[in-house]
This record gives sequence, structure tokens and C-alpha cells, in this order.
Amino acid sequence: MKSKRLTALLIMLQLAAVVYGQEVSGLVSADNGEPLIGASVLEKGTTNGTITDFDGRFQLTLQGDNPILV
Repeated sequence: MKSKRLTALLIMLQLAAVVYGQEVSGLVSADNGEPLIGASVLEKGTTNGTITDFDGRFQLTLQGDNPILV
């Protein structure tokens, strides 16, 4: 019985992490395909953001319910 409760708790925690801690990654590039170094990537309406690396790549954990990246 105790193991079933623990399993249920772990499943709920994983679901909460998926819903509230959605992680996205991507590549920001110019029209000619060149990666943009140091470009800002922000979650619209928040102060949550990051900048791209030397390859134009970014990774960001989203906070909102319906996030939009700008």
C-alpha cells in the first residue's frame, strides 16, 4: 500500500514538472541562415529569458500557461 502511494506521488510530481516547467530549445538565425550570437529570447509578458550561444542556440524553461517566445 505504501509503495502505491509513493508511486502515485511521484507520478503527480512528474506531471506538475511537465505542466509548469516546460523546457524549450531552438536556434535563432538570420535570413541568410547564419546563426545569431547573443540574440535575446524572451517569454512574452515576463522577465524570463535567455540569450543565444555562439551557435545561435538557446534553452529556456517556460513559466506561463500559454507561453509565446519573442
